[in-house]
Amino acid sequence: MSEETEGQDTGAEVIAGGASGADAAAVALALNGANIDPSIAEEAREYLRKQSALADEQQGLVADQRHYVRERYKQLVEQVEETWLRVWALRLAVLLRMATAVMGVAVAAGLAFMVWDAAHRDGLVIEAFSVPPDLAARGMTGQVVAAEFLDQLAKMQTETDSARAAKSYANNWSGQDIKLDIRESGVSLGELENFLREKLGHDNHITGEIVRTASGFSLIARAGGSGAVSVAGSEADLNGLAAKSAEAIYRLTQPYRYAHMLLDKGDIPGAIAQDKELMKTGSKLDRMWAYATVGYLTAYNYDLDAGLRILKQAVAEDPNNILGWRTVGQVSVFKSHPEEAVHAFQNALLHLSDKAQENYSPALIPAEQKQLQAQISDQLGAFHDAAQVWAVFVRNPIPGDSASRFSEYLAISKVGEHDLATARAADVGSAGIDVVWIGTRIDSEAQDWADVLLQADAIVTLTQNSPGYRSRYPSWFAPLVAYAEARLGKIADAEKHIAATPADCYDCLIARARIAELRGQHGRADYWFARAIDGQKSIPFAYSYWGEALLARGDPDDAIAKFTIANQKGPKFADPLEMWGEALMAKNQSHLALVKFSEADKYAPNWGRLHLKWGEALDYVGKKADAQNQFALVAGLDLTAADKAELARVSAHV
Repeated sequence: MSEETEGQDTGAEVIAGGASGADAAAVALALNGANIDPSIAEEAREYLRKQSALADEQQGLVADQRHYVRERYKQLVEQVEETWLRVWALRLAVLLRMATAVMGVAVAAGLAFMVWDAAHRDGLVIEAFSVPPDLAARGMTGQVVAAEFLDQLAKMQTETDSARAAKSYANNWSGQDIKLDIRESGVSLGELENFLREKLGHDNHITGEIVRTASGFSLIARAGGSGAVSVAGSEADLNGLAAKSAEAIYRLTQPYRYAHMLLDKGDIPGAIAQDKELMKTGSKLDRMWAYATVGYLTAYNYDLDAGLRILKQAVAEDPNNILGWRTVGQVSVFKSHPEEAVHAFQNALLHLSDKAQENYSPALIPAEQKQLQAQISDQLGAFHDAAQVWAVFVRNPIPGDSASRFSEYLAISKVGEHDLATARAADVGSAGIDVVWIGTRIDSEAQDWADVLLQADAIVTLTQNSPGYRSRYPSWFAPLVAYAEARLGKIADAEKHIAATPADCYDCLIARARIAELRGQHGRADYWFARAIDGQKSIPFAYSYWGEALLARGDPDDAIAKFTIANQKGPKFADPLEMWGEALMAKNQSHLALVKFSEADKYAPNWGRLHLKWGEALDYVGKKADAQNQFALVAGLDLTAADKAELARVSAHV
């Protein structure tokens, strides 16, 4: 009985487990009851059938729901994909519209630039020439002639070197602004550009023709409203007609550049004649540059005074004339007017820093500013500063300029700095007046007076065929020659030569004073020193030489007064500082002299006499080792014969 009961219970559990959603406890009771009552068993079976049907129906619903979910998911995925496609389509549409807008702006900007560029064009357009048919049949077409014409103009333009800014010319052609006009067929950007340039621009059009004459051919070229030129030649000269015509057109339309081209070729009279014509007929800017150029060429090649008058007229008419001011300064140096030179260089430097520089080549402005400052430094005794600038230009000369010119400037600055070894080593060449002049300055500093006179004789010979240098001689060479003669005891010759020098020549007045001092004429020397200072109050050299004379007379206090003023006028001039130290030594104040020697060393580090006196002062204050170091340094520097003797004497006792 117990086994049957266990079997029935197991079946009830199975049935109950298969009745999804039914109350398992109720089913179990019903099955147990069915074992007792058959009617209950039937009801239980009916109930189970219903439950099974319900379960089947529920499973069907679940399957339908799963299918619905899968289909809905597919629909959602498709909707999302469509949405992304619409978004990207919208984005692409926006980008396309943006690209179209950008392209439109670019086209508009390009057209606007073409209009602006055409309106501002001021170049040269060479159109095909008209030629006889037989020439064209042989290859000498109108385009060939125009191309040859273009090549010649471009060559002249390239070879013309000037400090003047290109945009300051009324007709400014650069290599890019000279073009050959070859007409295109149909509508093109080139045709549009040509149309705009013709309607809005200011191009000069070169047209022309070759015509047959009784003796050969004539080439006629017209430069717009500037005029026409005609050159003739035989058939053998046909190839050269374009070159001759191009030069004539260049002269007609570019008169200042043409004058500069002549100058570059060495045709100084031709350049002066061309610029003089421009002084009468040119534009304001052309006249400004022409005046300065004629003044420069006249002063350097013919006559200082005549050139200076023209230059002063140039800067009077246009105070912004940079070339005029610079050349006034250079000519003033030759005339020994240092104060006027400094004033002129400062004006040129000032105008290079303001709007006037618009008329000056921008590429040259930085180098020009350095040169002007170096020239000012030379006139104020700051030779060390000037020499540093010239040394840079010797290593890296300005394009179109020569290193030898800067070597000459360097040598002169080094003489002023008492560095004769470097001055002698400067590569100034081996011939010419400037080379001899530099040798004279070196000999004068070394106190080799006999050689100074030999150099002077060579200069006299060389200047016979050079009016420009001959006009410089009274103020540039004569003072050195006269003083050398006085040092050699040739007093009569010295007085004769110095008396012939200009009354306003600064170096000449100082030479007069020094010659008088050599003769023991102290009152006369003071008079000439005062005259020199009166004309050039801001320049330190006369004060320094006067102080030297007073020191030699045994008057260190008055000498120091002059050295003080000289130092105020030229703070970087080593000479008054060194001699101030010597004056303090004469007053038994060697400890104070050391300060002056140390300061002078900043501006003349290779000056032999400076280190000699410095060593003596160190010896006097008991600094024997430092004194020996100075004397050892002196041994490798330039010394006069007198200084060498003094070095031998004082170094033997240290």
